[in-house]
Amino acid sequence: MRMAMIFLLVPLFMTGQKIADKFTLSSAGFEDSVIMEYPGKTDSELFLATKRWADNIISNSQDAMSREVNDQYLEYKVFVPQAFTIQDDGNSFTWDAMFDLAFRYEDERIRYDVEIVELSSPDAPTFQIVGGMNDWAFYAENNQPYPLTSDARKIMEEIVNDFIRGVSAYVNRDAEIPNKN
Repeated sequence: MRMAMIFLLVPLFMTGQKIADKFTLSSAGFEDSVIMEYPGKTDSELFLATKRWADNIISNSQDAMSREVNDQYLEYKVFVPQAFTIQDDGNSFTWDAMFDLAFRYEDERIRYDVEIVELSSPDAPTFQIVGGMNDWAFYAENNQPYPLTSDARKIMEEIVNDFIRGVSAYVNRDAEIPNKN
């Protein structure tokens, strides 16, 4: 009975959320997971390739790591300075972004999950992300949409989809991870 329950739960692990081919920003953030298949790669190889990517791309990757379960799960807090800029009435406002980036490994696949933790700027107004398919926008405190927000949206999507491309490049290198000691 216990074995049957375990086998029933395993598919839920990889498909508990909606799955997409790439990350798309909605008014609720990055809602979908992205699952990439890497045929012939073990969970251990995928895990180590992700760690190598993080060591080379994320500043202070050991400090940025928030959770680790060997060969099963990694989670990082990823800071992107000056992630995007919006022009408004001749003023230029730039925001930094903090993402929570999680990786799950199972059966030659990586499930990627991204959450926007914070968008901040010392000189720009606070805002919220709102909208549907045709009216997506950043809104300021005065409820007026900023111009050029479709460009900012594309930049945010490109940043998180680059996480997938970067990890995939390391997975396909077949390189061993050097010991940091």
